[in-house]
Amino acid sequence: MSPGRRVWAICGAALVLRLVLLLVRGDYIVYDEGYYLLLAESLRHGHGFALNGLPHVALSPLQPLLVAGLTFVGVGAITASRLLAATAGALLVIPVMFLARRWFCERAALAAGAFVAVSPGLLTFLPFFPGERWNLYFGSEPLFLLSGVSAVAVAVRAADDGGWRWWIALGALLAGAYLTRLEGAVLGAGIAAATIASLGARGRWRLLPRAAAAALVGLAAVTPYLLYLHGTLGRWAVSGRVQAAASVEDAPAVTPPGGSGGGSDAVRSFVWGGDREALWRALYALDASGTRMVSQYWGVARRGASDSVHDGEGEEDRGAPRRALSGRSPARSGPPSPSLPPGSPARSRPPSPSLSQPSGASPPRLSSARVVWQAVTAVAPWWFLLLALPGLAGARRRGEAALWLAPMLLTAVLPAALAYVEPRALLMLVPLACLLAAGTVEALLVRLSAARPRPWMARGLIGAATLGLLAPTARDLARAWGQGTALQQVAGARRAVGAYLGRHLPADAVIVSWHPAIGIFAGREWRVLPYGSFERIVGYARAQGASAVVFSRFEPSPLRDPPRAFTIVLLDSASSASGANIRLAPVDETPLLFVGRLAAAPAPTAP
Repeated sequence: MSPGRRVWAICGAALVLRLVLLLVRGDYIVYDEGYYLLLAESLRHGHGFALNGLPHVALSPLQPLLVAGLTFVGVGAITASRLLAATAGALLVIPVMFLARRWFCERAALAAGAFVAVSPGLLTFLPFFPGERWNLYFGSEPLFLLSGVSAVAVAVRAADDGGWRWWIALGALLAGAYLTRLEGAVLGAGIAAATIASLGARGRWRLLPRAAAAALVGLAAVTPYLLYLHGTLGRWAVSGRVQAAASVEDAPAVTPPGGSGGGSDAVRSFVWGGDREALWRALYALDASGTRMVSQYWGVARRGASDSVHDGEGEEDRGAPRRALSGRSPARSGPPSPSLPPGSPARSRPPSPSLSQPSGASPPRLSSARVVWQAVTAVAPWWFLLLALPGLAGARRRGEAALWLAPMLLTAVLPAALAYVEPRALLMLVPLACLLAAGTVEALLVRLSAARPRPWMARGLIGAATLGLLAPTARDLARAWGQGTALQQVAGARRAVGAYLGRHLPADAVIVSWHPAIGIFAGREWRVLPYGSFERIVGYARAQGASAVVFSRFEPSPLRDPPRAFTIVLLDSASSASGANIRLAPVDETPLLFVGRLAAAPAPTAP
């Protein structure tokens, strides 16, 4: 088989594996995956780059733009998003094999391609068991890795060939990486430095004008996004993610053990200490008015709008929701209406130990070294990292390989050093490790062949490493094939609740829920559920013009003893969440959900 056919054969196998995992995954939607889908739907319907009803700045735009484009040709948003991720993950084989062939040999390229196809860190963008296995995919990582590693390969080729097409492609790929994730800015700076160093070392300064042209192409491609950020934030910014993080710092966060409080410490405490409450209080907090979220992750107030948002009282057009469930009456008699204490804080009610982290004791303090080790081994098995360590020593062009691999390493390490260590931010280490591990395998094969030449040695060694990487995914696939895991069942329940709301609420209704999957499956405008008391949640929902608020036992909820796994609270212009005794008038009920209309309980009569 020719080298070109080997590349496409490995790409095809990688794509088939990812499509099988997508099929088995079913209804499960990761949080940020849902936010990207909502952004794509907002773009598709002409509402702009908006989330939670406001202009969005925290997530980058290319992923939702591509998904929105695919929906115009008849592909559903969820299918489009996942096909894009699977295709990007499979195509990552191409630039990795190109670099391995250049720095090592054809056999090493085959090994590197096989490693990329099955590395668990590049397959967990299809997670089955967050909490049991690291959840690394939130919407844009496969596309970012493809554009970023391809930019490195094209930069190497441009410095060699010098042709205009390679320099123009380099500018476009770097722009794509930046528009996919903020880390693309770090990668672009690293590749620019490596390009200048490569041209200088080879005396090819005549190519600098073409490198400048590549920079101009990239700048032209990202200018619309920079203008959008300026118009939304009122200042020039490279990304809105920092702005969103700063707004989390202003939220009433719980100070985590060993931290100084604020958004970054809340995330660090959540990721490494299991302290969910710190993150909830920082990210899901309401502002003092109770009508909007504090964190700008959920959107930025439109320029020119008043900072004070009305709470909806007396504004029938804005605060009053749309029609409630087509006026349906209760389908059957059910349990007593649930009591809703207005002043109680939101509480989490995990359905089973498999969906929750250990509670009770305070999260343990973790040393920095241990955190880094856990994060790195979350993206690649420790034995594979050890296999990759000596790989660079066997490169035919060791200095060149080190020069061009440095931007990939910098892209993974610098954000973690400046903010906090998070496994999915380190995913750029995986293709880098695949390249170096292939180099180590080739060096071992050369030594073994010198002592005792055997044609099966290469296939055996590459095959053993590939099967070792594939084993965790195969185990997860077998466990999830019957759609019986806890997360799959909860995901199916969210889909059923969303479908129920889609059948009964008008098309212009607004839904408030903690998980975005409810709004996605309902096909309705979505607002995030705050972390707070029932009274404040209802005030916020009315200010947002919501028709229904969805509470769940699987996420933080102020309901003490809900009769079903999901509780849908219908709001109308006469509903109120004030008072000591608040009840829901039953409207409908199924084994999965209870639907009630908010109504204040009558005051007790005097004896």
